[in-house]
Amino acid sequence: MLRITGLVACSFLYLTALAGIALADDASAGQARAREVLPDTVVPTHYDLTLSPDMGALTFRGQVTIAITVRAASADVVLNSSGLRLEHARADGGSDAVVTYDNALGRARLHFGTTLAPGPHALSIAYSGKISHATLGFFAMDYSTPAGPRRTLATNFEPTHARQLLPCWDEPARKATFTVAIDAPRNRMAVSNMPVAGTTALSATLQRVRFAESPQMSTYLLFVAVGDFERIHKTADGIDVGVVVKRGDSGKAAYALEQAVRLLQFYNGYFNVRFPLPKLDLVAAPGTIQGSSMENWGAIFYSQSDLLFDPSISTEADRQRVFLVVSHEMAHQWFGDLVTMEWWDDLWLNEGFARWMQTFAADELHPDWQTSLQAASIFELGKRADAVPSTHPVVQQVLTAAQAEQAFDYITYDKGAAVITMIAAYVGRDNFREGVRRYMREHAYGNTVDSDLWSIMQQVVGKPIRAIEQDFTRQAGVPLVRVAQSAQGTQLSQGRFAQDPASIQGEPVPKWRLPLAVGPIGGPDQSLLLENQTLVGGAAALLVNAGQTGYARVLYDHSFDALAERMGELAPVDQLGLLNDAFALGSAGYAPADRLMSLFSTLPARANPVVWGRVIRFLAALDRRYADTPQRAAFREFALHLLAPLATRVGSAPIQGEAANITVLRTALLETQADFGDTAVIAHARQTYARHLGTPAKQRTALSIVGAHADPTTFAALVEQARMADPLRKEHIFQALAGVVDPALARRMVDIALGDQVPAGSSPELLIRLALEHPDMVWQVVAPRLESPTLHLDPPERWDLAQSIAASSADPGRIADLQAYESRSVPADSRRPFLAAEAAIRENQRLAVKVLPELDAWIRGHQAD
Repeated sequence: MLRITGLVACSFLYLTALAGIALADDASAGQARAREVLPDTVVPTHYDLTLSPDMGALTFRGQVTIAITVRAASADVVLNSSGLRLEHARADGGSDAVVTYDNALGRARLHFGTTLAPGPHALSIAYSGKISHATLGFFAMDYSTPAGPRRTLATNFEPTHARQLLPCWDEPARKATFTVAIDAPRNRMAVSNMPVAGTTALSATLQRVRFAESPQMSTYLLFVAVGDFERIHKTADGIDVGVVVKRGDSGKAAYALEQAVRLLQFYNGYFNVRFPLPKLDLVAAPGTIQGSSMENWGAIFYSQSDLLFDPSISTEADRQRVFLVVSHEMAHQWFGDLVTMEWWDDLWLNEGFARWMQTFAADELHPDWQTSLQAASIFELGKRADAVPSTHPVVQQVLTAAQAEQAFDYITYDKGAAVITMIAAYVGRDNFREGVRRYMREHAYGNTVDSDLWSIMQQVVGKPIRAIEQDFTRQAGVPLVRVAQSAQGTQLSQGRFAQDPASIQGEPVPKWRLPLAVGPIGGPDQSLLLENQTLVGGAAALLVNAGQTGYARVLYDHSFDALAERMGELAPVDQLGLLNDAFALGSAGYAPADRLMSLFSTLPARANPVVWGRVIRFLAALDRRYADTPQRAAFREFALHLLAPLATRVGSAPIQGEAANITVLRTALLETQADFGDTAVIAHARQTYARHLGTPAKQRTALSIVGAHADPTTFAALVEQARMADPLRKEHIFQALAGVVDPALARRMVDIALGDQVPAGSSPELLIRLALEHPDMVWQVVAPRLESPTLHLDPPERWDLAQSIAASSADPGRIADLQAYESRSVPADSRRPFLAAEAAIRENQRLAVKVLPELDAWIRGHQAD
């Protein structure tokens, strides 16, 4: 799953490295007793499931026969069931069990009149349930077509939502095989994990579609869908690879299919374990699903913007996004599906690795994108989440279903990917691949904990891999490497970075075994494993963490000035490292905030477009913290002056054969120039949009600018265009309008986002985008509706939306509002992520009150330049 919850959370207990290993093992034993897990006296081995949905009434009936093994004689069977009515439950054809429900735990207890003896049994259950509009569990997604309204039914289960479709053992370690049948209209297509094994006519309009038996897999990977679909496909390495889309969208599926074929062949070679299913489908939702995409084995489910690439309207950024999301979910077919974590504590084994692999695969198959350079921004998300009071160890304690929902965060994904990147660089490319291959061979179809992987890796390379991994996954926090230059050399010492240093005052300082590369600019690097303090050879401009693979912030003393002066000579990845650290350290008060401005001013216009893209995002983030004051006008004037040489370099229109990342940069540059008040850019965008109204490919950037700077007439015209558009084009238009600057129009857009005009499932992302510019207005409108039954979001989605909207505010009153919402609506064990939202609000305040004045002073002092 490519899911990221809006913000991060949790406190941590510091453990020394050796004690951490021992105590983690002890904690696991105690934790197993406290987890919300089913009794292990009965285990499933096979599910034979038949579903009969009523697509109009949004209800369904189910019949499942579960082959179980009873390990200890009992008259009771406890399994997961949520929102289902179990009408008949029989063991081995006997009489009905008495069913009682535990709604809080999502369980049902079946009490039989006779004791089930140890050994195999058949459990047969007839039941019914409801189909929701939220995009978790079993749900419907509606959309319009020229032929009339259409409805897609689909499932999305990770982590604990399979229990909403069938009574089951809904835990990752309770793997079983599945045979699925679904009753579907004869003019609709049914899709599941395995190929269709046969169909049976039920009536003139209805048929039963039965699928082949699956391999052994976890319940959260089960998938079924019914819709007005069409499928394009190719054969690769003997596997039938297909892309399933709503009727009429086959032309938008060709790119994803082409890349999926390449990726399947690449992954077969990398893992040295062939994809074990006979087919692999990539299925597009007619909207947006919770989690963005989901790695169901053999039937990956994607939000439409993650899979569809329309040559007439999609951009270069869309092209790269589709590849990255497809590659992420396809990596899960091995790392997550074939080999699955034992429990949600080790979710990072799935998600951190897939996040790392999406970058590795892109570098191999599309090296011109420089995706590993772009990944520096991914690692920043992990570091930011790891520097606030809500942080937690990568390997975290998960006891409940609600906590499992929270585990999908920036720590799991992005810190996890950063740690894997660091270890991969430390052990070497070939050794890392060999370790992964051995892990796949030894644990195929099974469940693992993270030490299973790293123990194998340590055997391969003979280095202290487990110790390094334990340091970074069993304790939270970002290492802070202090650099002090003297006549004797350069002293490196370790501390801990926090977004608010006061938040960690008085806490023990963790120690990490940190792999680092250190060396002079342009000179050879020295590799070292920093544990406490190290003295290295002196140099006027000694670069610490060269290559930026070490998971750390680097705080330079006066030697920073020498590096800043030679910014243009650094490798692009090190330019990004200096920029990211300067922003973080300056915002937190560790270093002068105006160091960032020095780096901006010394970065040459010819620098890598990925680096300039990062600069543009920093400028936009800082601008949002200003009120409409003369200081903001001066900042925007400075920014436009800074960007002018870059604008000359990239031009206002694409050039035949230009680098892909220049194309992406141009869009970001034009949008930022418009946001900063460049009237010529805004006028040109309006002209371009009007001139190419019938050719959307030439107007996506223009659409973004026109939408952001719309007047009431333009706004109304765009809303009307969206009404007539297909779901993908509709999404593009509403994304543009979600950036609208005018407060009154933004208020209208909030109502639209909360209604049924937008593509299914897209409301949260539109509201979060609106909140970037209008956080307090969006909060005031949305907060009273967070508990409304008309808001088609599950409780965890509502909590995430509340956090994400509030986090864009700098109003201290929003913290009190958020805390009041928590106490009223959020269970105590689900409140951890709200700490991150509160930290974000405080940081926004700090930027506005402390950082911006320092930047303003720098601008005044350099106006003559």
